[in-house]
Amino acid sequence: MDEYIKIRLSELNGYIDRKVHIYGWIEDKRILGNIIFLTIRDGWGKTQITVKREDKSIYNLALATRRQSIVSIYGRVNKYGDTIEVIPHKYYIVSEAEHPLPIDPTGRTPASLPKLIEYRPLSLRIPVVNAIFKLRGLALKLSREYFNEIGCTEINTPKIISTATEGGADLFKVDYFDKDAYLAQSPQLYKEEMVMGLGMVYEIAQYYRAEKSHTRKHLTEFTSVDFEGAYINYEGAMEVLTGYIKYLLERIPREGKEYYEILKYTPPQAPGDIKTIKYSEAIQIIKKEGKEIRWGDDLDSEALSILAERIGGFYYIIDWPWSLKPFYIMRKGDLSESFDLMYNDLELSSGGTREHRYRELKKNIIEKGLNAETFEYHLRHYKYGMPPHAGFGLGLDRLMLILTGRENIREVVLYPRDPETIVP
Repeated sequence: MDEYIKIRLSELNGYIDRKVHIYGWIEDKRILGNIIFLTIRDGWGKTQITVKREDKSIYNLALATRRQSIVSIYGRVNKYGDTIEVIPHKYYIVSEAEHPLPIDPTGRTPASLPKLIEYRPLSLRIPVVNAIFKLRGLALKLSREYFNEIGCTEINTPKIISTATEGGADLFKVDYFDKDAYLAQSPQLYKEEMVMGLGMVYEIAQYYRAEKSHTRKHLTEFTSVDFEGAYINYEGAMEVLTGYIKYLLERIPREGKEYYEILKYTPPQAPGDIKTIKYSEAIQIIKKEGKEIRWGDDLDSEALSILAERIGGFYYIIDWPWSLKPFYIMRKGDLSESFDLMYNDLELSSGGTREHRYRELKKNIIEKGLNAETFEYHLRHYKYGMPPHAGFGLGLDRLMLILTGRENIREVVLYPRDPETIVP
């Protein structure tokens, strides 16, 4: 057995005419005359196993092995034309699949989305589903590469907190050893504090909002990509965010080419300069289309649909009314130094310049109707030389809709959580 080299199926091309040891699941089985052809996958690649009837023990075992079972094979790698195959010398059933299967892992018989989520591990053997989550993994890898390359430090902030980050009622309350605590809505306050000594920081993590939304783009647990940088304003934060979007859209089609071929989808081209409109200009555009809206109103789904038709693609909406933004956003009169990044009618990111002055920040908290005493731990750090800073948070799950061409956010999240779904 020592002569056989254990490898992944993606590495077979480098082992032609050599003895290898491989594992995988049987995706398909075809019997042609006296030969059985098995298609084996292992999560990295696939190959063909060719079993001839003259190898009686292996032939009979292969004949009896059910599809989706895990097998261990020792054999020699063959190549003819563009086809690579392994001729087995030894064949073992490692884990047998029970039939009937709850879903078809080949993807030939479509399954409903709830069924795919219920049997998520098995659904990852469906090529299209597998490609979606391979691309998600690639997007995470590239995200970290981008922020590391521009000089950020990756941080990890608490997810059990004692104070609501932004106020409001969309909080999951936790009984924390007979004390009240909450699941974090974002890393906002912590990441701002970190710029005092680290300069630029980022975090990619899960956060929680107790929103009773039942749309294709809302979840109660979501993954956020957060950035915060010292000595920049909201324009600087927008430059970082634009660079991030360009970086992903330039790299992911190239590095994820095989997965896009499976999805039969081409992601949007990397934008040059992302268009920018002011909130006041957005209101005028919406009014011209006949929708009743006033300055100071938030933009609902109908309003965003109008903007998507008139502008489309990636665009920023900047200079929102301060009344619509959280207390930590820098105020300038009735406006704020803030932005939302949109893709058509989908909000991807919100950000802005943060208020770094102690007295003004405390005043903002009170003006938003919040209790300043509950924010004292956060506030006190602003007495010790807090630098001017800005940042953003971006919903990775929503971005994955754009990167994969899916319609429902539950398609791009392994185990989505919404008001009705807590299991599995």
